Amino acid sequence: MKPDGTEDFILLDLIVVTEDFLNSHPSDEKTQKVWNHVKRTGYLDEPIMINRDTKILTDGYTRYITAKDMKMKLVPIVYEKHSQK
Repeated sequence: MKPDGTEDFILLDLIVVTEDFLNSHPSDEKTQKVWNHVKRTGYLDEPIMINRDTKILTDGYTRYITAKDMKMKLVPIVYEKHSQK
């Protein structure tokens, strides 16, 4: 199964996490919610958002952390939409 909105799957190790995310601390409540969903269903509740070209994480750090903690290899992703300049 895959979460709604999934565009593709990628190896978790290919996702690039910036210092901004690494220095942030998602709430325990939010992390536990994602953890519980994965334990119950076997997959993430939503895809992780990354930049198509750079593979930089742009949203979904809590899901990224949970996937890493649960030793998931492939994760569902959605590509960041290019913003208008």
